[in-house]
Amino acid sequence: MTTLPPVHFSFEPDHRAVAKEVEVRAHSDTGEPIDDLVGRLGTLAKDASVEHAIEIGRLVIEELYAGDLHAWRSRGPKAHSLRELSRRSDLPLSSSALYRSIALYELSEALGGVQAWSGKGLGISHMRLVLGLPREAQRELLDRAAKERWTVAELERETVAIRSGQPRRRARGGRPRLPRFVKSLNRMRKCADATDDFFGDVEAAGEMEPERVAELREQLAHIRSCCEELERRLASASV
Repeated sequence: MTTLPPVHFSFEPDHRAVAKEVEVRAHSDTGEPIDDLVGRLGTLAKDASVEHAIEIGRLVIEELYAGDLHAWRSRGPKAHSLRELSRRSDLPLSSSALYRSIALYELSEALGGVQAWSGKGLGISHMRLVLGLPREAQRELLDRAAKERWTVAELERETVAIRSGQPRRRARGGRPRLPRFVKSLNRMRKCADATDDFFGDVEAAGEMEPERVAELREQLAHIRSCCEELERRLASASV
């Protein structure tokens, strides 16, 4: 009697298989699941808030991957449905915005929601900067960005420092961030105080070509307009 080799059964879930099964289900002959999803995402895309971006990601994962984020992460080269969705001409979302929404949904799920930060003024541009960082670093940076009212550029400097292993800026200990317009005024005052260095040789204006003079006057008019707008805001703040 021939002895057959033992058969080993595995009861571990195959996430790739799950993803494939969901994709096949989404690709019905009528194409209705994708069509319906495009319509729902189009409605959400009209609002550029963090919450709507996360909801877009949630819907994609729910509809194409049965709510399984791991299946999305393990999608490999055969994620046909997601690629088809991102290429739809009637979807008012770029491919990068669609994938970013999924990543933001994953971030929200991992951190237990992002309302604590979005409610304090952090937007999509802030949130996307922490994607890919360790969870604790994400939480810490978002906490500090909300507390200290970081601009997108300030948060970007911190994330770049983490990724490159550079020393990070120490917490301010509660000291409020100096507004950028104040920093600009301080620099302008230094220029005005050092008249000879920054505004010398004005007699050379008479020797310049008319086109160059017109260009400089246009620049000066723009600077004057910005200063006048700042003056109006400061005046209204002092009332």
